[in-house]
Amino acid sequence: MNYHNKPRIFVIGFMGSDRKGTAENIAKELDYQLVDLDREIEKEDGRSIQRICMTMGEHEYRNKEYESLEKLAGQNRIVVACGDGTILDEMNREILEKNCVIIADRETPVETLWERARAEQESSPYAFMHQSDDKLKKEKFINLYEQRKSLYNQFG
Repeated sequence: MNYHNKPRIFVIGFMGSDRKGTAENIAKELDYQLVDLDREIEKEDGRSIQRICMTMGEHEYRNKEYESLEKLAGQNRIVVACGDGTILDEMNREILEKNCVIIADRETPVETLWERARAEQESSPYAFMHQSDDKLKKEKFINLYEQRKSLYNQFG
């Protein structure tokens, strides 16, 4: 997708995709401000994403995500690295649909995404990523990937 001359670019992708690296490269190329959506939420809330999800639940986190996304959608010359679940919320998708969306690592095999996500599991807000059974963890990861695939495919 051609992202040149777009005022706002949102980078999405599944767990294990290099959303932030992709966003950094685009921001540098276009001389745009780089924004990490999760860091914005943490800055506003004062707690980590993991802590928000643990204490308030995913629904509260998605509410905070929408509020931040809505603010960012009013800015220009920005590239936003979104969390892997940003597309789950219908209101988030409405914001994304009105802007330029890049899917990081779209063609990367699920096996590669799994290996990357597993390497970063300590910081994952997903409870299933913190259990000890790697086989069960991988199975849940792949199921989640399959469930979300159609949502990602709506973009580009």
